[in-house]
Amino acid sequence: MSIGRRLIDLARAELNSLLERAARSEDEDDYHGNGMGTADALSDAELEAELDRRKRAREEAEEAAHGPRPGASSSTGRRPGTAPPRRSASDDAAVRKAYAALEVPPGSDFETVRKAYRTLMRKYHPDLHNDRPENQKAANELTQKLTDSYKLLEKKLRR
Repeated sequence: MSIGRRLIDLARAELNSLLERAARSEDEDDYHGNGMGTADALSDAELEAELDRRKRAREEAEEAAHGPRPGASSSTGRRPGTAPPRRSASDDAAVRKAYAALEVPPGSDFETVRKAYRTLMRKYHPDLHNDRPENQKAANELTQKLTDSYKLLEKKLRR
């Protein structure tokens, strides 16, 4: 299964949980007799903040799945020939992609990353997919990406 497909499945699961939570909230509102939906109960500022949060989460997921969009603000603002900053936007993008590849939320601690890595390796290990050569090749590529992501996050989190 490709990383993009896994991200879509993850986003779908997150959306389903939000819909279930909204349905429970509406059921509770109906039970208490006020009949207001979840959007009606929020103030304009709270609603705007929630919409911004969801938009940022969606953009981060798309960027992690497809890389940065062309034309996005990726300029560094440096003069040619000057040394790059110690931590660049590409480093941050690589870290976000690593978190997405391991299917953990950005900012997770090392123990969570390690558990996710081990779980995914058990699921996609090439020895388990040696029935057809194309399956084994795909499993080799995926496990290499998982290993690279894990090593990057391990290096970052153990500093």
